[in-house]
Amino acid sequence: MQLDLSNLNPEQHSAVTTTEGPVLVLAGAGSGKTRVITTRAAYIIAAGLAKADQVLALTFTNKAAGEMAQRAAALTQAKTRPLTATFHAFGVRMLRAHIQKLGFHPDFVIYDEHDQQAVVKDLADHHPLDPFFTPQTAHYAIQSAKSRGLKPEDLLRNESPADRTLGEIYRRYQETLKGMNAVDFEDILWLPLELAERFPEETKLYFARWRYVMVDEYQDTNTVQYKLLGHLAAGHRNLCVVGDDDQSIYGWRGARPENMAQFLTDRPEAKVIRLERNYRSTETILTAANQVIAHNPGRQPKTLRGLGKQGDPLVWIEGEEERDELEQVAAHLRITRMKTGAPLNDFGLLFRSNHQSRLLEEVLREEGIPYRLVGVTSFYERKEVKDALAYLRLLHNPADEVSLFRVINFPRRNIGKTSQVKLMEYARHQRRPVMDILRVADQYPEFTGPQAQSMVHLAQLLDRFRLRFQSEPLGEVFRAFLADLKFHAAVELEKKEPKARAQALGLVAELESATDHFARNNPQAALRDYLERIALYTRADQGEDPRDQVTLLTVHSAKGLEFPFVYLVGMADDQFPHKRALEENGVEEERRLAYVAFTRAMKQLVFSMAKVRRRYGETVRQQPSRFLLDIPAHLFQGAAPHGEGAAQLSKEQLETRKQEAKSRFFEQMRRLQPPS
Repeated sequence: MQLDLSNLNPEQHSAVTTTEGPVLVLAGAGSGKTRVITTRAAYIIAAGLAKADQVLALTFTNKAAGEMAQRAAALTQAKTRPLTATFHAFGVRMLRAHIQKLGFHPDFVIYDEHDQQAVVKDLADHHPLDPFFTPQTAHYAIQSAKSRGLKPEDLLRNESPADRTLGEIYRRYQETLKGMNAVDFEDILWLPLELAERFPEETKLYFARWRYVMVDEYQDTNTVQYKLLGHLAAGHRNLCVVGDDDQSIYGWRGARPENMAQFLTDRPEAKVIRLERNYRSTETILTAANQVIAHNPGRQPKTLRGLGKQGDPLVWIEGEEERDELEQVAAHLRITRMKTGAPLNDFGLLFRSNHQSRLLEEVLREEGIPYRLVGVTSFYERKEVKDALAYLRLLHNPADEVSLFRVINFPRRNIGKTSQVKLMEYARHQRRPVMDILRVADQYPEFTGPQAQSMVHLAQLLDRFRLRFQSEPLGEVFRAFLADLKFHAAVELEKKEPKARAQALGLVAELESATDHFARNNPQAALRDYLERIALYTRADQGEDPRDQVTLLTVHSAKGLEFPFVYLVGMADDQFPHKRALEENGVEEERRLAYVAFTRAMKQLVFSMAKVRRRYGETVRQQPSRFLLDIPAHLFQGAAPHGEGAAQLSKEQLETRKQEAKSRFFEQMRRLQPPS
């Protein structure tokens, strides 16, 4: 079939049709990279270069993977789709097929962060940690080491006592996970790499099924992902990576923008294609973004160009103090909406740190402006939901001791900490799973009659429903299981306040509905499939609220989104860039974060700052963000940011200046209103 490529610009056309060998596509913000990568997959299939199931596209969220698959399939009108998946979903797929080579069973479970920390805490209880470490810091250090491709033995060989201590904790942690037939999120990437390195011949055959490999958001890959991709494309070298090192903002979780340069070092024959034509933002916004990011050293050179529309100038709002700043922002938003007729969904209010949302929410509520806050606690992170899912994981994998000890006394069964420790001791001494001890607890004199009966009853209940989940509809069995557990009654007893009780029961009901929905749409799926789906769920995959509301979110959460009107609040030099980043020499990533924030805006970009703010009982003067001082003053409407801060003010002086600023601001806004 002939694929129509007439809607592509010359650079996009080149990225789509350059199919052989390594290709690096430097895709600036708003340059149509998703269109390029999906059209490229469709082109390879339509041109007969490969079948759909020989094309692999990897990205970072399930939402992006699903969209890529649908768009590629629509372009080719093929019955089969290319495999589009997150890195973690691809890792799970590979592990299900080959993990037994590493001594695991294919029915492994995936531990979330809470479960991982529970393992580390248990290790700390039995093996006291070095004073340098707490269970929390040890857990973070282990995950960081994994993302950098370090094994326990790498740390154990170091001269640093702290590294050797961490290496020993790391080694015990991995042994404990393996004993429970469990992996953590980093293992989903690390273990496939270990398979590729230890069993090259077998994995080479597995990788050979994909003749063309493409990667989206390549700037967010870490060391392990980089190495794994090298093995994946070693046979044919048809590896196309698409990304923008200027938008690499996840260094704190292992992302390495240096992978872009390393790609070219390791593949000198690679074709480099730059997508610099931006289809999202006005020339004013793009000029500001280019000016700011140009100060970062070592970046892959590129300059975003728009479609020729200059657009509205930038706006600078400077309040006397924080509430005044945000009240002016709310007023500007109202008048812009009146002037343009835009719905509230067109407005994004962005901030650097989570804590900034509190006062912003308060002001919007007072002003009667509906909003939604993105990035609140995930549904799957709520206690009631995690407890119910812990039972499901225990039903799937009886060796999952983290899940067992999470729920062994919920609902209450009089199995306290002392009894739990005794269960663990018996299991370790006899080298048997804890579940085996539970089944015969009434044979141990240390456990009292009612307590032993509770233990045996729990084991029998789990064994009975484990069989039912293997043969009966998932949703129906889940409801019956929660009913037999008296789970709802236990949730009610735990919550004393009526509102919290209703909310908790609502969460459980929502989980039951979600399980029903999954079962109806996947009638052949097993419990393992459902748990895997949940484990791979990410915040970025959450659906959007369709109501007409202003969106409040951190800049990190805004990655991949766009709004006609963007407000960046709190643009002071110790807020954005963040004070901690300045102290830790992390200004380059903060500058990339600012670049991402700027390029979310399509029509207008507004910045705001308070001249002073209260911190720990003192009035602190603020300077505009250094990033704003990089922007030419002529791009601003009226006043532009400058480096002159406010003096220490008395309460009366502050109020006077606040009212004067309000009067000037509202007079300016009245001039902007459309004629009646």
